[in-house]
Amino acid sequence: MTVDVSAATEVGQFLLGDSFACLAGRSAWRQGGITHRHYTWFGDDTAAEQMAADLESYVAAVDWAAKPFTSFVATFSGPLNVSEIEFEQLLWQQLQAVHDHDSRKHSWAEGYDPDPSSGAFAYSVAGHPFFVIGLHETHSRVGRRPPFPMLAFNSHHQFDRIKAAGLWDRLAEKIRKQDIGLQGTINPNLLEYEKLSEARRYSGRPKPADWACPFSARS
Repeated sequence: MTVDVSAATEVGQFLLGDSFACLAGRSAWRQGGITHRHYTWFGDDTAAEQMAADLESYVAAVDWAAKPFTSFVATFSGPLNVSEIEFEQLLWQQLQAVHDHDSRKHSWAEGYDPDPSSGAFAYSVAGHPFFVIGLHETHSRVGRRPPFPMLAFNSHHQFDRIKAAGLWDRLAEKIRKQDIGLQGTINPNLLEYEKLSEARRYSGRPKPADWACPFSARS
């Protein structure tokens, strides 16, 4: 892991750029709510071991109530120019490896299902539930094209607070309008919200009905 100044600059330029549709991510960056770490190679076990430790430190240190939007953002030097299917394979390879290291010390997040086919699934690190967003420079959605592979870890506890404050639907509507303005159509993944497992949406690639997540939680 490195605190890469150049990569951090590129992350900021991407999140604040006109092509980025997520207003929550933009707000998080402006308010200092993004914890960013840069790694060498996406899908690499060494990077995964470092990520597991960094996410553990993040969960232990972050004050979820201090800022309305907070995320852990991991970026990688490569590989670049992969297809959406290849990116998705690497995403789950990375998440599996992070979990393999994390599971030696931590149980799954309480109240969430470790089965990626379940509607109650959430990715767990350090016993905390996350929704993971994968982005890469050749993504079919304009708003998900940073200059390198990127994973954003968003806390489900934070989602719950936004919903409790009555802000969730309004925020989602603004993001959808922004996405339609960029792409001309709504992201088809959004149409599956809260109907099927969120694991289907991590990579941003539309899935066939029989898609099976390659992730397997350790006991």
